[in-house]
Amino acid sequence: MTVPTLKFDTLLLPGMDRVSGHARRWLHDVLGEHPALRDASLCMSELITNALRYTESGQDGQVRVEVGHSEKVVRVTVIDDGGAETAPHLASVDEMAEGGRGLLVVAFLATSWGVDRRGAGHAVWFELGHG
Repeated sequence: MTVPTLKFDTLLLPGMDRVSGHARRWLHDVLGEHPALRDASLCMSELITNALRYTESGQDGQVRVEVGHSEKVVRVTVIDDGGAETAPHLASVDEMAEGGRGLLVVAFLATSWGVDRRGAGHAVWFELGHG
């Protein structure tokens, strides 16, 4: 089995509200009409929101988004500035809670996902594949 060669693009976002919309438009420009665009956009938005909400990225920091893609695979990594109380992980959520489902959405939609240390922060990544 040959591993597809991925083309990589990077976006650096300021740690402020509403950057997810900018990131979604950028991802559409990067991926075009890729079959995984809708799921990749949703998962990326959830990870950006988590980085802004739970790390120093949202306190005048920044979020870095890296996208690797081929015809069959999309891999998105969202890197935060660190400072989270815990590493990103799946957690049980009260069904009446308004939030806390971001990683559950990613885990459901993605072919695979994970968390790596990146400097002081974490790099949360997911892959979507088809065909």
